Amino acid sequence: MQTKRSVIRNTALNYAGQAYVLLVGILIMPFYLGHLGAEAYGLIGFFAVMQAWLQLLDAGLSPSLVRAVAHQQGTPASERNSGQLLRSFEIIFLPLTLLCCVTIYLSSPWIALQWLNAKELQPQTLIHCISLMGVVIALRLYSTLYKSGIQGLEQHGWLNLANIIIATLRYFGGLLLVSVYSQDPADFFEFQVAVGLIETLMFAGRAYQQMPTPHWLTGFNWRLVKPIIPFAASMSFTAVLWIVLTQIDKVLLSEQLPLDQYGYFSLVALITTGILMLTNPLVQTLLPRLTVLMAEGRRDDMHRLFLAANRFVCTFLFPLAAVIALHAQPLIYAWTGDQVAAQWSRSILCWYALGSAIMAVSAFQFYLQYAYGRMNLHVWYSIVSAVITVPVVFLAIHYQGAYGAALAWFFLRIVSFAVWPMIVHNHLAPGIHGTWLRDILRISVMTGVGLAISEPLFRLIAADDRFSVFAGLAVNGLITLIVVAASDKPLASRIFILFSKPST
Repeated sequence: MQTKRSVIRNTALNYAGQAYVLLVGILIMPFYLGHLGAEAYGLIGFFAVMQAWLQLLDAGLSPSLVRAVAHQQGTPASERNSGQLLRSFEIIFLPLTLLCCVTIYLSSPWIALQWLNAKELQPQTLIHCISLMGVVIALRLYSTLYKSGIQGLEQHGWLNLANIIIATLRYFGGLLLVSVYSQDPADFFEFQVAVGLIETLMFAGRAYQQMPTPHWLTGFNWRLVKPIIPFAASMSFTAVLWIVLTQIDKVLLSEQLPLDQYGYFSLVALITTGILMLTNPLVQTLLPRLTVLMAEGRRDDMHRLFLAANRFVCTFLFPLAAVIALHAQPLIYAWTGDQVAAQWSRSILCWYALGSAIMAVSAFQFYLQYAYGRMNLHVWYSIVSAVITVPVVFLAIHYQGAYGAALAWFFLRIVSFAVWPMIVHNHLAPGIHGTWLRDILRISVMTGVGLAISEPLFRLIAADDRFSVFAGLAVNGLITLIVVAASDKPLASRIFILFSKPST
């Protein structure tokens, strides 16, 4: 029987842990720009893009492991075999990680000399750094696998504590390295390899402890893996298309822009990625619980939880993205102290911030399909989106560069958002679309009202110094958030009731 866990507690733990990880990364990154220079920072941005693309090697296995382990939590302990399933996935990952390392190592000279537009960094330094990226990515593939198993067990407290420790080591250790000991990008990436190894070993140890295999020589178990293949295959296919949708602009711009300007673009990408990641803590708790509710036949409870979670995310995400879009230039300046970066990013961050908020909310349609275990709609949506997105983004970047990419990002997201949720809701959960639409319209309108009310205060508070700009942005965002939250019944109490309801 599922032990009585409060999803609101797990969500709070996830937000506390991931808020720390996200904020530390956002606060530390501008120091990397200052100590390493724009080109080296552009190289770090390119590393982030490579990580995103090589997540495809995961092949949908990690999210499938989360679902499989969560589903087993409702069965007697004697019937659980998550340890054998984890070992089977480890064996599958071995050739994938080796392929990752070898491919990146062999292609590093071409990437360094033919793709990236570096003017100051030496070719040999670029080649060495790119080779190290392959090792880091391989380690993170395995660490993600182990995290997925722990997430399926809903051990969010331990998971977030471990994430905080690793983030502290990665960001503060990296800052200490570049500020005191070395500004060589190669040393920075060697340090990232060391952190990646520590991370993988830490999560592997916990996973082995909580999901033990019968013995160390336990091998691949086809009987356990076979039922997961259809779900994993659909997840894998849609993951490929998802990466295309979210990363094609970053890949094309990495070839078109000089590496220093790509460093400025990486600042924009970091903020917009942060917007997308803000939903992750809730999602890590939400997906296992939605799955459990469906397994228990509590379909109406699952729908109510889905709508409440969507409402909660929109209430916080829409005001945040609107404030960032309206004040893109002062935000970048207050964050980095770099006027050149702020001026370059001004017109680009606006559209990326709005588009990212829409994309984060659109992902809830995937979560609903995930809970039902019916991914056919998502597969077709991803195919059509990729077919449209690739040529549109290519043409936008060809004619308008980074600004064209930003416009394409926003308008593709808003058109999709106007059509797709209604199709998913009517197909899987008839009756919820009206409630969902009223929430979206109310929150959008009240976000505009909140901005109109708080904008004079921002102009009054924000001066030329960075601290006053931050203070003005904080007041602007807080007032907008209050206006949005006050337009509905208290969200906290409603979500607490839904999330705290124990499984039967």
